[in-house]
Amino acid sequence: MLNRFVSGEQPVSRRMTGIAIKTARRRQNITLRFGWQVDGFAEDHSGVRVSAEHYNGQACEEWRSRYLVGCDGGNSFVRRSLGIRYQGHDGLADTFLSGCMVSSYISAPSLHRDILRDRKAWLYNVVSPEHRMLMISLDGGDEFLLMTKCKTSGALPTDEEIIQTIHRGTGENIPVSVIAKSPWFGGMALVADRFLMGRVFLAGDAIHLFSPTGGFGMNTGIDGAANLAWKLAAAVHGWAGPALLASYETERRPIARRNTMAARLLTKRVGEVDIPPNLEDNNDAGASARRKVGEFLSGFYPQFTSLGVELGARYDGSSLVYPDREPPKDDPVHYQPSGVPGGRLPHIWLSEDGSKKISVFDCLGMGYTLIRVGEDAPAAAGFAEAARGCRIPLQVLNIPKTPAWDLYQRKLILVRPDQHIAWRGDHIPDDVGKVLERTVGF
Repeated sequence: MLNRFVSGEQPVSRRMTGIAIKTARRRQNITLRFGWQVDGFAEDHSGVRVSAEHYNGQACEEWRSRYLVGCDGGNSFVRRSLGIRYQGHDGLADTFLSGCMVSSYISAPSLHRDILRDRKAWLYNVVSPEHRMLMISLDGGDEFLLMTKCKTSGALPTDEEIIQTIHRGTGENIPVSVIAKSPWFGGMALVADRFLMGRVFLAGDAIHLFSPTGGFGMNTGIDGAANLAWKLAAAVHGWAGPALLASYETERRPIARRNTMAARLLTKRVGEVDIPPNLEDNNDAGASARRKVGEFLSGFYPQFTSLGVELGARYDGSSLVYPDREPPKDDPVHYQPSGVPGGRLPHIWLSEDGSKKISVFDCLGMGYTLIRVGEDAPAAAGFAEAARGCRIPLQVLNIPKTPAWDLYQRKLILVRPDQHIAWRGDHIPDDVGKVLERTVGF
């Protein structure tokens, strides 16, 4: 997996970065190599050769792997090397959160502690006739992400200008330290025209660029990584069919288009806020103007509660999925749990001893899982035998009929490693081996 820092990506809390690094270090199959930059790769019939150089220019190495995944951001070296282009919308009218923006990573220790003690929030939307800004809490304490418009396209403000912006927005001359800053362009809804070529794959911002509204970029990137990871594992361990790896693109590209457009529509709405010149006047007209702006901003809840986008991705029409009834209507705001194959397995709580709750997701296997719903569900021996014949890892999970039946609607549910339903039924199919083979790309 190739991951390069690209200028313009949103800053992340130092504490969260530290947690991620510590977690990666604990995984025996992950090697962290800081200070290295990949400068070339070449594919052959059995793998990919990668050349890398240390930042000091005094050391070069070659690495070899079965597959390469470029997770190297919007300016992806891997994507550009493959000649893959973005398609879609590259911007909106030059309003707030579109066009040229600046993200500043700042420390403001007294903002929560002294000024917003009783009004702590995750996001602060500051609106005035003179300027707008967004401040997002990164760690619940001192660190914030500040979003402001560029005065000149691509030109970064000075640290002093950033500090002055915060002083104007908060109304207080609080102490502020600027840790980092970077320009970026909002209003984009871009999706790569290819997600893979041969043994080389792309993931994250390398295949889709979002407007930041809704936080859909992270959700889509994680969901896409889950889709790709199990398919690569299947290929490495020898149970992937010839069509499995290609299904990464056919399943995920429609979701990327759907989600980038949802974020763009939210960004467009943010830019439509009408800010009257008397918004801060200390009179009845000013108070009325503030009420109207507040009412408009209160309608922005889809930016924070769009569970339909975050949980409702479906792979209807995928060659790996057996259709069964009509899927629920796609709604970007409201998530409709459904047992219809193609979608995410609906969550239920299970109980070990009548008191302790366990998530059904924590009970799924690392490979496929066959869920038996209720005591009268067919025996799983036929599925298990067929899975062994296909070398497909399969775990059987027995769960009570209540409350599962209301959501799953079948006695047998076959769940993929990415928690999406591949098949469901009330009986073991006569051609169970072919059913399993289809779900892994044969």
